[in-house]
This record gives sequence, structure tokens and C-alpha cells, in this order.
Amino acid sequence: MVKYTCDQCGNGFSRKSQYDSHNRRKTPCVKNVDTSKEVIDNPVEEKRHSKLKFIDLCCGIGGFHYALANMGHECVMASDINKDCRDNYLINHKMEPLDDLSKIEIHTIPNFDILCAGFPCQPFSKAGEQRGFDDTRGNIFFDICKIIKHHSPKYLILENVRNLATHDNGNTWNIIKEQIDKLDYYTYEKTVILNTLYFGVPQSRERVIIMCKRKDLGELPKIPSISKKNIKQTSLKDIIDETVNNKYDIPDKLKETEIVWGKFLEVCNENNIAIPKFPVWTDWWDSNGNNTSITKNDKKLNKEENEKNIKKAQDDFYAKYTNWIDKNREFYNTNIHVLQPWLIESRNKPLWLGAVRKLEWQTGSDNLTMEQVLWSPRGSGIRIKNIDYSPTLVAMASMIPIYGPKSRYLTPRECARLQSFPENYIIHDDDKKAYSQFGNAVNVKMIEKCARFLINDDPLFD
Repeated sequence: MVKYTCDQCGNGFSRKSQYDSHNRRKTPCVKNVDTSKEVIDNPVEEKRHSKLKFIDLCCGIGGFHYALANMGHECVMASDINKDCRDNYLINHKMEPLDDLSKIEIHTIPNFDILCAGFPCQPFSKAGEQRGFDDTRGNIFFDICKIIKHHSPKYLILENVRNLATHDNGNTWNIIKEQIDKLDYYTYEKTVILNTLYFGVPQSRERVIIMCKRKDLGELPKIPSISKKNIKQTSLKDIIDETVNNKYDIPDKLKETEIVWGKFLEVCNENNIAIPKFPVWTDWWDSNGNNTSITKNDKKLNKEENEKNIKKAQDDFYAKYTNWIDKNREFYNTNIHVLQPWLIESRNKPLWLGAVRKLEWQTGSDNLTMEQVLWSPRGSGIRIKNIDYSPTLVAMASMIPIYGPKSRYLTPRECARLQSFPENYIIHDDDKKAYSQFGNAVNVKMIEKCARFLINDDPLFD
């Protein structure tokens, strides 16, 4: 829409910055034949409006695709080794991704300006073995480098887990940085670690974002200060549906777990007992880990051998976690008059067994109920947080967060919103696969902000 018009030539401009730039020109004005069209004679604005082509490697379900398409850029090739992801990518983006990128003939890839890749995080993730480049999946990075060397695109945007920054005492990042430099690209000296909370998304998801610019195009934009001060106030209420299919109700075991720990919170609140900030291990309050894996009998051993092995396991566990176990026993003994009745009653619940007997209270406050928190069943116990935002979505359906106010799992659609996917995104009809796909996806909003910062010199943070 034309807001400013040059008195001499009649050219129209939608932004004052364009109008001012036009008036500073040393060359005479030339009358524009069509004043209804926006005139772009500012190099920065021209770059902002130019349509670039990109490829989407390790594309998953298309987080990069949405981010770059939102800027007006065009995807010319995608690839992913996972067939379910390729199928959903085709449904949503009308483009069929290629398979294993290591088998793609590089010269057949169409010309492109931007390379995007959420290359495999498992080799570097704390949740895995952290084998890095010794893992076959870790070598995908070098396959990406071969594509970069052949096509020499203008920009690179890569994403990986936070642990990439410190993996192998920083050697992994140094190798990546050296490779990028050899390919004739600028990138930042230190890893850029961003959290989706910085962009107003109600999910705490830290990721390393590697932004690179071909050296002949000039320096990278200066990276702004990044700290917890960038975190925006968020609320899960913004992504929660009022009514959903009852298949997202929690099963009986977790319902009983919710009731048991709800009673614990009630007892603590009524008696002004602060919820411990350390892990609450009820099986170590009055025993040595009874009913845990430590005291489990081996059917191949006799009674005497089992007793010996269990005793050693108990001693070893206590030696490793002396501080936490001592704190648990002190907490229990100090409040035994109110906690013992609760503990006895709870242990009589037939489904309250295993890891659910352990609790990690991470809300940052007390006097809350299970109806006011977000919690997740994990192998390490029940992890409880407030409902300002979700913890990092992961690729395991067994660890989907439970929204206390509704006493149900977050749905795949709600997880899609936590990854900033559009409402018209068609979700995989198998919930387990959908949860896994969103857990592995890149966050659309965070990637778009990074792309606009790298390519358009837009501010990284609002």
C-alpha cells in the first residue's frame, strides 16, 4: 500500500525508510510508470523481498520448510531417512522427500541458496550414548558438508541439541566450526544456544542453532546478548483445547499416582511442610530401596547369592547418592508423624509401584495441587513443573506431559502448537508416531526468527 509519494517523479513507497532512501539518491528521479506497485530501491529492502531457494535435509515433518516458506522462500528438495516423516511431509508440503541423504547424487540436487538441516541429534544427546562422530548418524554432518562444497549456497542453517556445544569437551563443536570455515563460510565463534521461551513459545527447548554466511557476502550480523533475561512470560493455557477425545485421559496407574501424590501435597500444605527441592525417594525413607530394582532377586541365583548381591547393590547405591538419601531420611523422620500414615496408605495402593514412587518437584513454589501443575512420568520418577510452559518435547510417547488442570496428556495437536506448527498441519493418524515426530521436530518460530536474522538482518529478539 502506497503511503509516501515522491513530488518529483510520483513514485510510491509503503515505508518511510524507502521514501527517505529514495530522496537521498544522487541520480535524478525517474518517473515510475505504475505507482500502485511498491518500489524497492533500498538494497536491504530488496534482499528482504527476494525469493530464495532452499533445500531441507533431515527434514522430519517440515519445521524448516514452514519457517522459510513463511518468508516467501521456495523449497526445491527435501530428504529424510524416516518413511513416516516423508509421508507426512508429502501430505503437508506437496513435495516428496528423498530418502537417505548420504546416497543422494549431489550433482542432481537443484541449485539453491539456503541449506537447512536438523541433522541427527542422537549421537550428541545426553539421552543417548554420546558417541558423536563415531556414530554413523554423526557422520551425516560430513555428508552435508559435501553438498555444501559442491553447491556453495549463500546461507546455512543447522539445528541440533544443546549438548552439541559441550560434547567431547568442546571438540565436536571445534570440528564442526573448522569444517564450516574450510568451506568458506562465516559462523559464530561460540555455539548459539537458543530457547523457544525466548520467542514466546510455552516450551522450554534449548537448541544449538548454527547460522552461516558465505564469506563473499560479508560479515554475519552481530549476535545479541543471550541470557535468561530473554525469556518471555508464557502460559500453557494458550495452547490447550477445552475438550478433546477421552483417549488422552491418563491410564489407571497414572490416575492412582496422581491421587497419591496429590494427597502428599495436601498433607504437606496443611502442615506447612516445604516440598523438598531434591528428589523425593520414598523407598529410601524407611528402608534400603526395598521394592526397587536394586532389591530385585535374580532367578538364576540362590537365596544366599541374591542376599549378597542385593546387599552390595544397596551399599553401592547409598555410597553414590549418600547426600540425597540422607536428606530424604531427615525429611521423613522430621515429619514422620504426618508422613508415615500417608506412606503406609499409599503403599497399599496396588498400582503405586516402581518409579512412580519417586518425585521431582520443580515448580519453584509450594502450596500447589496436582490440578495446578504439569507432570511427566519418567524412568527416574514423576517430574512436576508449573503450567507456565512445557518441558522439552521428546520423541517418546511414554514421556508426554500430563496437564494437571485437565488430568490428561497433552494431545498431538497441542504438541504441534508447542512446536509452532500451523493449525492446518495434518498430523499423523498414529498418535505414537505423531508424538515422536513433534519431539524430533525443529520449532518453526525459532527457526524463522533465526533465518530472518541471518538473511534479512532483522532483530533476533522482539
